[in-house]
Amino acid sequence: MKKNGIRLTLLFVLLFQISTLASQNFFDMSYVSVTGKVSPEKVAPGATIEIVVTAEIEPEFHINSNKPSEDYLIPTILKFEPLENASFDKIIYPEPKMASFSFSEKSISVYKGQLVFYSKLTISDKFPLGKAVIKGTLSYQACNDQNCFAPQDESFEIPFEVVASTEAVMEKSQEEIFKQIPPETEEVEQEIAPAVKLTSEELKAKQIIEKGLPYAIIAFFIFGLALNLTPCVYPVIPLTIGYFGGQTGKSKSSSFVMASFYVIGIAIIFAALGLISGLAGKQWGFLFQNPWFVIVITTIILAMSASMFGAFEITVPAWLTSSLGKSREGNVGALIMGLTVGIVIAPCAAGIIIGLVGLVAKLGIVAKGTLLFFIMGLGLGLPYLILATFSGLLTKLPQSGLWMVWVRKLFGVLLIGVALYFFLPQAKHIYDQQGFFFGLLAIFGGLLLGFLDHASGYSKGFKIGRAVFGILMIIFGIILVNRAIHSKPSELNWVNYQNETIMELQQEGKPIFIDFYADWCAPCKEMDRTTFKDERVIEISNQLTMVKIDCTTPDEKIKKFMNQFEVTGMPTLVFINKDGKEVIELREIGYIGPEKFLEKVNLLLE
Repeated sequence: MKKNGIRLTLLFVLLFQISTLASQNFFDMSYVSVTGKVSPEKVAPGATIEIVVTAEIEPEFHINSNKPSEDYLIPTILKFEPLENASFDKIIYPEPKMASFSFSEKSISVYKGQLVFYSKLTISDKFPLGKAVIKGTLSYQACNDQNCFAPQDESFEIPFEVVASTEAVMEKSQEEIFKQIPPETEEVEQEIAPAVKLTSEELKAKQIIEKGLPYAIIAFFIFGLALNLTPCVYPVIPLTIGYFGGQTGKSKSSSFVMASFYVIGIAIIFAALGLISGLAGKQWGFLFQNPWFVIVITTIILAMSASMFGAFEITVPAWLTSSLGKSREGNVGALIMGLTVGIVIAPCAAGIIIGLVGLVAKLGIVAKGTLLFFIMGLGLGLPYLILATFSGLLTKLPQSGLWMVWVRKLFGVLLIGVALYFFLPQAKHIYDQQGFFFGLLAIFGGLLLGFLDHASGYSKGFKIGRAVFGILMIIFGIILVNRAIHSKPSELNWVNYQNETIMELQQEGKPIFIDFYADWCAPCKEMDRTTFKDERVIEISNQLTMVKIDCTTPDEKIKKFMNQFEVTGMPTLVFINKDGKEVIELREIGYIGPEKFLEKVNLLLE
């Protein structure tokens, strides 16, 4: 039972690396698409062309305005790369809106939806004839109602052509977008080579580092110690007691050395991710934007919880101890355990020490940043050094066996809560939350049932069979999670019921389709995933008034409407003709696929 436990830890590290590499495209996920136009597209040397840059922000997201209302917010900045023998005019930014969000007590200045930026480019007489390109970047920080994500840069290119004056287009484009160029009242100077901009938190961190390396080391050690007051370290407490509490027969000096390796493992992860920040120029806290990373972290924590309930023990395998020697088994195991818990803590902690992480990322102070984050990891691990050193004393308490079993199970319950703490915020941003949840359950179930359960008495054949079963479950879970991540709301133009009569619901004399649904209704979810996303259904829905009625927790008004249509199950699908009368023979209770739905709609439209 104990021989293969540490393989779990190695697997966790491998899963972390795989998820980081496999989700690289997700880290680069763009919340804003940027395009540009010029008018005219053909211009003679010495002339001026108008530039329009359009940005489309994803629904349910916003970006900060060019002049944020709060110092800690990162501004949206449009930049053009300099062109030789040409000069850009000032940039006219769109008018921001003030909006309120759950993460801020005050209303903040933001952009939503479609944005239009204006500028001009003057071509000198020395500009060579031929095709040319205007290159630019929109720098922004996307947020939703819950939190903000890592700053991003979206690049764009706008082609144009410089021709002889006889070939130049004399008439400017008459497109509406160019007619809307506003008066030059809110112009912002074009930033050709901007200096590194730091937030207020990053400025504070910079001041600390500038006071000298000794001062910075002390400060970062204290920062690490302070992280123990945050939710990010909750998983470490039960894991430390559970792991070191089971190390019986060791002296205090041996326990101290073993605990030191444990803390060094945590510090190494902090140093490694600090190094990544310096080299990549990005904050590593943005890892938690990636649902695959959250799935891996949540699975790790759930597995730790399972170990607290006795599913398996984390120890060093025989193949490793034979090469390193029995006396070093505990130290190596503690180091690997430290690496594992460091992976859990570090990305979450980055959101709290964002000023420190952001400074390393922006200034690229690789060597110094790596050292300081290693020191921060040591500060974080100090309480666990003490806890691990003296955790062996717990076994000497009266009736320690039953007491420790109960405590381990208590920590197992707490770890499930920590897993939910990491998982639920990401799940809120996934449209198919049910698929996301069951995908995680399948991945964890496959890992636990296929590989982590080391109960005695299993035959060799059964072990092979359960491993195959576990792999199939993990693959199934990955498919569910992937489908949930990429699931989007239906493009149908639904009308939500607001206590109207049938005739009030009707639009332009169209027939009406009513979907009585509930959030707990699995067939309803399946229709949303399949039937209502079918291209043919979306097309024919334009001929209907599509009405959704949420019966999850119906109020008196909805109950009255349900009684009117004698709704007895979910989903109830009702088809009403142009005269406002239900076509009873078309009614359905339960799931119907796209083909059957199209058949019924065609009968309704006859």
